[in-house]
Parts: sequence; C-alpha cells; structure tokens
Amino acid sequence: MSIYSKNIAALESVNAELSAKLSQLTTNEKYEVFASGHYADANILDTQTNTFMYEKRPIDDIEETYVELMKEYKLYKIMYIYGIGNGHLINMLLQNHFHEFIYVFEPELELLYIALNLTDISEDIVSKRVILIHTQDFDSVIFRRIVEGLAVVHLKAYDLRLNAAFYNSYVDDIKKVNQNILKIFRYYLVSTGNDATDELLGLEHFVQNLPLMLKNPQLNNLVHKGKNSDTAIIVATGPSLSKQLPLLKEIQNYVTIIAADASLPVLEKEGIKPDIVTTIERTARTGEFYEHTTPSFQKDIVFALTAIVAQELLDNIKEGQLQLSMRPTGWHYAFMEFEKYGYLGLGMSAANMAYELASSMNFKQILIIGQDLAYAKDGRSHAENHIFGNDEIKQKTYDEYTEAYGGDGEVRTTKVWRMFLNGYENTVMQNKEQEKTFLTINATEGGARIKGTIEMPFSQAVEQYVKKEHIKEKIVLDLPSEELYKAHMIQAVEKLEEAIEIGKTMKRSVKKLLKLLTAVIRKYKKYPIEDIHLHAKEKELIKIVDKIAVSRDLYYNGEFKKFYESLISPLITHIEYDIAYWSLQKETTNKDKVHKEWKMILFHHEWAYRILVNVDAILEILEPREIELKKIVEEF
Repeated sequence: MSIYSKNIAALESVNAELSAKLSQLTTNEKYEVFASGHYADANILDTQTNTFMYEKRPIDDIEETYVELMKEYKLYKIMYIYGIGNGHLINMLLQNHFHEFIYVFEPELELLYIALNLTDISEDIVSKRVILIHTQDFDSVIFRRIVEGLAVVHLKAYDLRLNAAFYNSYVDDIKKVNQNILKIFRYYLVSTGNDATDELLGLEHFVQNLPLMLKNPQLNNLVHKGKNSDTAIIVATGPSLSKQLPLLKEIQNYVTIIAADASLPVLEKEGIKPDIVTTIERTARTGEFYEHTTPSFQKDIVFALTAIVAQELLDNIKEGQLQLSMRPTGWHYAFMEFEKYGYLGLGMSAANMAYELASSMNFKQILIIGQDLAYAKDGRSHAENHIFGNDEIKQKTYDEYTEAYGGDGEVRTTKVWRMFLNGYENTVMQNKEQEKTFLTINATEGGARIKGTIEMPFSQAVEQYVKKEHIKEKIVLDLPSEELYKAHMIQAVEKLEEAIEIGKTMKRSVKKLLKLLTAVIRKYKKYPIEDIHLHAKEKELIKIVDKIAVSRDLYYNGEFKKFYESLISPLITHIEYDIAYWSLQKETTNKDKVHKEWKMILFHHEWAYRILVNVDAILEILEPREIELKKIVEEF
C-alpha cells in the first residue's frame, strides 16, 4: 500500500468528508514538487505566483522553524500549526512526546494531497494525535466537535503558528481560523463559569426525582411511540412566533407539535395543544410556565422533562404524562444502569432539547418556528403573550451579532442565545454524520441563521409537506412494571452508596494534601515571591509536587472523575487553566524550576480547598437522600 493510500484510509476513519474530497484528487495541478532524495528536502512551487514553499533548502528551513518552536513550545501538550508544508515539520513535532495533539489547518486541498503523498502519518491520524483540518470548511461548530478536553484545559496556552513563511499570504484565512478557535474557547469559558451552585442544585433535584423518573415511562418508549405524524414542529418563543400561530392552529391535528415549555401559555391562549412539551432547566422559575396553564389544557400532553427539574415545576403539572430523562453530560453518566430512561438535553435550552428529541424519532421532516435567537427589529426578545413579557431580555451594549436568517446581513443576539444556536448547529451536524435522512426546515422567517438547516417560509413548508389526510392520535406511553421499578430503586441505592464512599476517599486525600500545602506556604510566605528560589529548597518542593500528583491522579483517573468532576469543575476549571499554562513554562535554570514548583503549590492550595468544600457540599446532598431511598426500598 502506498503512503498516500495509508494516509487516506486512516483519514477516512476519523474524517470521512475530508478523505472523500482528497480521494477526488489524482494529481497536483496548482503546485509543482521538486524532490531530490528524502521527502524532507522536497520543495513545493506555487505555479500561479511562482513562489516556493521554502526560501532556503527545505530541510534546513524546516529544522530552523522547529528549533524556534522548541524554544517556546517544547513542553506544550497541544500545538496549532497553520499549513502542512511538505509534512516534515509535522513529523518532527510528532517526535516530541510532550505534544499529545497537533492541529494542522491547511487552506489548500492540493497541499494536503502532496504532503500525504510524501510522509506517512497514518498511525497518528488514526490515534487523533494529528488532526487535519481543511480551512475552507472550518468554523467554530466544527472545531467544538473535534477539540479534545485537553485542548480546552490548555486554552490559555493557545497560539497559532505558521508552518512556513509561505503561508503569510493567507492572512485573511488565518484571521478567520483564529477567530473561530477563540470563539469556541470563549464559549467554554462562559459555559463553565465559576459557580457550582447550578450543578449542585441539579444534583439535589435529580436524587430527589429518582423514584419519580423510575416510576414513569422510559425515553426509548417516548421515541418509539411519540411519532404520531410524519411532521414534527418545534415551537420556540422568539418574536416571530406570533405570525406563525394562525397557520399552526389550522394544521395542529395533522402534525406532531413539540413545544419548549415557555411557549405553553402562549399556545393555550391560541387554542393550540402541543403533543410534547420539553423542559431542561433546574430553576423553580420554569414552573411558572406550567402554573399559567390549566389542568384541562395539560391533559393528554407528554411532559418530557430532564430529571433535574424543581419540585415547584412538578407541582404545577396537574394532568398529562410525565417522562423524565437524564442529561448527556457529566455525573448523569454515572447512572448508566438507567440508560433506557435516556439522555436528552445536550443543548442549553428547552427548544434545543425538543429538536434533539425530534431528531431521534424518525420523522420525515422537522419544522422549526419561533426560534429567532436574536432580537426583533423593534427590540422585542420574545413572542406576544410570553408570561415574562415580549421584552423580557433587554438589549445591552455588549450584545453580539450573528448572521441573519436568509443570509441577509447580521442580527443582534446575546451570548446565551449564541450558545442555543451552537446547540442547534451541533445537533444538525450530528444528524448529518449519522446519515439521518429527515429534513430540518427552519421556518422561523426571522432572527439568526441556523447553519445546516433549510430556510423556507412556514406557509410553503406546510403546503409542501403537511398532508391533511390522517388526524393524529394522542400519544400513550407505557409505564415500567412494578418489578422493574423495584429493581431500579435497589440499583439507585447501591449507586448512591458507591458515590458516597468514593467522595469520602477523595476527601481524606485532599484534606491531607491541603494540610501539607498550608504548612509549606506559611513557612515561606514572609519572603517576596520573586525571591522564593533563594529560600525554598528544590528537593522539598519536588516532594510536595509529587504529593499533589497523587491527589490529581485520584481526582482525574479514578472512579471519582465519573461522578464528581462535572459537579466540581465550575469551581476549579479556571484554576486548571492556570495550572496547565504554568506547567508548560521552560525550566532552563534552578530558579525557573523552583518558581514553577512554587506556582504549582500556590495554585493547588486553592485547588485542594475548593475540591474539599465542594465534596462536603455534595455529600450533604447524597447522604440524607440515600437514607430516604433505603427506607423506600425497605418497604417493598
């Protein structure tokens, strides 16, 4: 098998779309390759501009670039390289075991073709140590789906470097790539935040709702029985919804209406009953959407809720069928024993959740209405009759802009709406990757463009796809058997017992570490930090850093990670960004080493303290609930 065939086969396993594009090339046309001997000495001529890739002898030019990179980036776990060149620089970087991931952004498909003919990096492509990206198709949505967790942790160390001076002519593309990478890193910074309160509230609600979730239908039951027509209509509450409601009312008996919770009072006022209503939020305020609807209206609706919803919300659902599922994030995956109850709500809004649900239900087409994700021209943020007002969200000076529906300029949006938009676009892309055949039609007719959807007026979509031949039937779900409920409750108790013991083990380790770190910091705090190398002994600090490594290993590589990490990460993620950045700094002198170790001690003192406080808070939630669940099980 040729070098190119091996590389293409490897690429097909991780990026079939790029592999297919490269497979269509049979020869290089824009570029000419000048090779004499080893591939590392191959130069490439751009025949249109008469410019060579390398100004000097290629191997000398590449090694010079490599030496410069190693001066600053030798310890970096993530490398971002713009341009593949002849492939030799990438191969040299791969020899450095510190580089765990190398992202290569190449604007020219033909240059990828040439490099993959010259050098075999197939094993590194398969292992995803090398990630090849054709910048023509690159945006923040794609990057979010390929970026590894390690790259996110090391976001403070992000720096995009050129493979060769040749790529300076791609300045506009470099700016675009850089902006998209920074955009997704900002997304992670905003979405992580620094407050664990929401996560702990979600956990508290979840363990309280466990019996209710296990008593009610499973998500796979809703997926199989919830499709009562060929067309799903996702109803959100953007300003444009009002104009779509008369037509929705006219066709409501022939389509499956999946509504975000905020639209429920609006729909009742218009005499439109949804089949399914989704709720993703853990806050009690969400319950007001249900409080403003009547029990008779709720009758026959399936309320698809995440299991982290508040009791106030559940109290306001008087009729209808409940279906509770877990979210596909963090600690929810510790409860894989209950996977048939489902994982739903990867996006950040109830409308995202509605689209995810519809995507799994095998409709022929999904129509989205009221999903503006932007202010209306008159400044409104929501539809008429929204219970919090159609101007609930006020425009702010720091608002952002995004591409408008139909590609007609830009519209004003918020950071939160942009996250919702990312949620839609990620699900659309995932559906494409899974080769789902249904159509996603954005019939909002306003607001932001959702990339990957078909934009079409609602009236046209209805005329083309909604057939008024069969009136839909109401959705009736199946309850799990009493025996299955009891078996699941026993598993729930066992899972909580296990989580509590894991938490106590981590607590003991971190408490011991915190005591050690506090002692050494007190010992040297009287000295100026810039002179710490004159007083602290390197061997003493190394021993402490080794103790830190033990606790970090317990935190990240054991059972603790599965249940606790996502609950604690809002408190320590920003510290981890600093730890990751400082871990990459050079150690050319003894002074450098001591200062780096001292920084690690200072950062980990705060790291250990925050973990300890949060583990205590989690145990205060789990331990009483475990006792309550045991009492329920004992009564069986």
